[in-house]
Amino acid sequence: MSIADVEKGVVEISDGDFLLVDYIAAVKEDGEEKVFDTTVEEEAKKAGLEIERTEPELVIVGEGLLLKSVEEELKKAKIGEWKEIVLPPEKAFGKRDPNKIIIVPARELFAQRITPRAGEEITFRHRGKSLRGKIITVGGGRVIIDTNHPLAGKTIVYRVKVLKKLETVGEKIKALLKRWIHEHAEKAKIEITDKILTISLPLELLMANNIGIIINAFARDVEKKIEEVEVLNIRFSYTFKKPKEVKEEEPEQEKDDVQEGNEESSQPQ
Repeated sequence: MSIADVEKGVVEISDGDFLLVDYIAAVKEDGEEKVFDTTVEEEAKKAGLEIERTEPELVIVGEGLLLKSVEEELKKAKIGEWKEIVLPPEKAFGKRDPNKIIIVPARELFAQRITPRAGEEITFRHRGKSLRGKIITVGGGRVIIDTNHPLAGKTIVYRVKVLKKLETVGEKIKALLKRWIHEHAEKAKIEITDKILTISLPLELLMANNIGIIINAFARDVEKKIEEVEVLNIRFSYTFKKPKEVKEEEPEQEKDDVQEGNEESSQPQ
């Protein structure tokens, strides 16, 4: 890569690279676009989306967090510049498949504690597989469910901006940690010595739901994606400082009385 490329914001991006990315994803129909996902708070508000966190996303190229077609285009992106990617259905969520519209006995859903109602999206098991789909009709003891992806058959437009390529081990670990424990990552202490990674987490995390599963998932991420780490230690830290005990001094009058008493007792009888 030339110096001119670096000055233009061009960096080499390949599979396994850690990127911080902003994106806006929209469905394009009849010349109009409707945003369905974004990391940009203003865009989420404009689209009326209720997204818990709007912040740059950690994308590990080739991991599959974004569509494969989008991740391939990221390899050609320039740091700090928006890039528009238009994906036809076959490169996005696939074409609609009529074979994915299935008929399921209502009793099969009742057995899974699912009350079928037209228009609802459900996750269910059918013939040994876990499926998700939208109920089209209910009647005669049968339920017709469309298990196509909700965006199947749609043209998708992605606008992506690579904010930063993470280079150091510390940056990558902190980004992975933030992916799993979010704002709590700011309170974590990270130390790396001789390929041994030690992370001290705030005690408040012990109260989080499924914390064991979350920590295990983070550990697996480090094991698979951070070659520089061979040993991982995770601990919860509780910091306190005991107040110093202050000895109360005797009143001055009492001190004088004691001294006088000592003098009297020292005189010969």
